[in-house]
Amino acid sequence: MVSFTEILEVNWIILYFVYGQVFFITGLVTVLQWRRRSDLELARPLPWLAAFGLAHGLNEWGYIFIPLQALYLEDAVVRLMVIAHLLLLAVSFFFLFQFGIELVLPLAGRQRWLRALPTLFLLLWASAVAIRGVMARDSLNVLFAIGDASSRYLLAFPGALLASVGLLRQARQMRTMDLSNISVCLRGAALAFGVYAVVGGLIVPTAPIFPANTMNYALLDETIHIPAPVFRSICGLAMAFCVMRSLEVFQVETEARIAEMEQAQVLAADRERIGRELHDGIIQNIYAAGLSLEDALHLLDKDPSRAVGRIQAVMSVLNRTIGDIRRYIFDLRAAERTRPLETILEELVSDLRLDTFLEVDLEVVGQRCCWLGPQIVAHITQVAREALSNVVQHAEATHVAVKLTYAGDATLLSVADNGRGVDLDELLSNGRMGEGLTNIQTRAHLMNATLDLASRPGEGFEVLLTIGCGDSQHVQEIDDRMTVQKGESPVSEPDNPLFGEDAGLGSRGMDEQRIRGQGS
Repeated sequence: MVSFTEILEVNWIILYFVYGQVFFITGLVTVLQWRRRSDLELARPLPWLAAFGLAHGLNEWGYIFIPLQALYLEDAVVRLMVIAHLLLLAVSFFFLFQFGIELVLPLAGRQRWLRALPTLFLLLWASAVAIRGVMARDSLNVLFAIGDASSRYLLAFPGALLASVGLLRQARQMRTMDLSNISVCLRGAALAFGVYAVVGGLIVPTAPIFPANTMNYALLDETIHIPAPVFRSICGLAMAFCVMRSLEVFQVETEARIAEMEQAQVLAADRERIGRELHDGIIQNIYAAGLSLEDALHLLDKDPSRAVGRIQAVMSVLNRTIGDIRRYIFDLRAAERTRPLETILEELVSDLRLDTFLEVDLEVVGQRCCWLGPQIVAHITQVAREALSNVVQHAEATHVAVKLTYAGDATLLSVADNGRGVDLDELLSNGRMGEGLTNIQTRAHLMNATLDLASRPGEGFEVLLTIGCGDSQHVQEIDDRMTVQKGESPVSEPDNPLFGEDAGLGSRGMDEQRIRGQGS
């Protein structure tokens, strides 16, 4: 029976090709995913890891390329290629060593001289191999084996070990940032580098130096009958997979920066709106009051009664202005205490994705065009909650689209699904609406909003809520009406889960019914 070792010896080209490809892909992906301007500590040493992957992949392919070229090239050229191959191997391990040093450098405090260690070890290796080649006059094959083994001892073993320690440290940092998936991948990469320190740094080709003359490839082959390149290939696959998954942290960072930019744009728009409203209203009133007082000052001697009238008019204007400022400050403080509506909807959609198998999309169009008070935000949130609950319980849908639109003079919320739909005319005429849709109608009525329902059997269902910007200011009025009609306080959001309230229907289509907030 043919042994596993014999099979690998026959297919050694495939083995080295796959081994080299694994490391080359690791280096290439690292280059493509690396972010120069990243604030993450992991970003700084990644170029060294990319250099190691690319160089080591090319080195492994050299075991295929050089024997093929030796069939028709002159011996002198082949000897130069072998020497270059050995140098490439040592340089690739130098990159690995430097990567490990850069990862653990923050642990060393001010010991910045540690950065020079890989360079010193590389020079030491090159000097030792050169002296051995001159003094011992070994054949090129023996000198290559000595150089291979010593480069693994001096460069690969400490480099892989330091990389393992540094990646474990990075995994702990990711865990503190609530990036558990990235942390697991980094721990997997650390384990792969730790194993590689043994199979790639301590188990070396047979060479006439200690301990390469005892603990080498031949010993591994005799004991477990599996060549060392197989273990290194497995470690390489684990490195490639874990490193590539770990680099998703840069995508997370990019998304966070985009969110910060969007928030900054919203804040800039709010500042512009505040400045415009102050200039067009309050500042103009104060400026006009100043002009009236100046005119009253000139009238004191000529017409005192008229001057008193001017002063009383100014006092009235200033009192109204003070009231406007107080209301403005109250709105700003209330805005600070209220979460943005889009953030609440994102959480609802995220919870729905996790709890069901539905495909749920959220789209936000435009920028906030008016201030929505906390009560109105609570009502809109509950409308979305009820609509999503209807979809889950009754629609038999596979896709839901939630869309929040800031249209300038109104805020629109749409929840549409591709479920089985209903006949709205029959539903409304028979009075068979469930409590969920009734709750939605009630909340639209309390907000003085417009509720549009669209559905047709087999074509889904859509709930469209339109809140005019002028109506969104009546926060206290809505609060009072809600308290009288339902005996509850809508100031805070309902604490029931996403699908806690009983729902009555769900789906979308073409037949439409419009329910006005007032008088419906």
